[in-house]
Amino acid sequence: MRRSAIVATVCLLAAVSAAGQGRDPVLETLRTQLEIEKRTIALELTKLERVQELLRDASDRLLRLSSDLLRAQREGEEAGKLAERSIDVARAEAEVNELIALGQQLRQGVTGRRTHIEQIEIEVRRLEESAQVQADELTGKWNVNVEPGGLRGTFDLKLEGTLVNGTYQLSGGWKGSLRGTFIGGNVRLERIDAQLGFVATYSGRMAWREGERRLEGTWEATNLAAGMPVSGNWVGRRDTSR
Repeated sequence: MRRSAIVATVCLLAAVSAAGQGRDPVLETLRTQLEIEKRTIALELTKLERVQELLRDASDRLLRLSSDLLRAQREGEEAGKLAERSIDVARAEAEVNELIALGQQLRQGVTGRRTHIEQIEIEVRRLEESAQVQADELTGKWNVNVEPGGLRGTFDLKLEGTLVNGTYQLSGGWKGSLRGTFIGGNVRLERIDAQLGFVATYSGRMAWREGERRLEGTWEATNLAAGMPVSGNWVGRRDTSR
């Protein structure tokens, strides 16, 4: 398997794992790719050190053979032996040139990876800062309206990374906990009622309406009690009373 295919496979597995754990799959993929690039640079630098050692030895051998050839030419050594010496010098030159080319290739690769790493680091910082902005947008108390049924109450949410936890209180005495994710402005919450357990999922998106930030979306019941709504819409408005 080619290295590019291996990297793609590793990054895909990282994304799948991140999604399953409620983390940002794009950010986790970039972090995995960043780690792979750093490890690859370390390996290429080790190879470059070895190539430089070989080049040093090959250069010394070339200088020695060239000096011997020059001395033999001055001393008038017979043509057959001079030809053999010339062949040895040519082989040494070819070895030196091959090592020089390999060193150039490795240095170019390292430089290219350094540039790629800097680009990935910039994108990672941007996504991390974006996640922090999302935390500022979501964390806090929200006044919610749930339809049908006209339920009103509050969602008190806290975001850590892309994971959401919180509590809720709704009219009719319903209360309990919330858990879910917030990725790319999209929120998904599981409503765990203190008496009935896992009763509904809420999906929504952060939106800007009429000069205020809102959470808008739909909900679906998981506890299908007879005569109770099984789905609907919900809206959350940030509580600015405190």
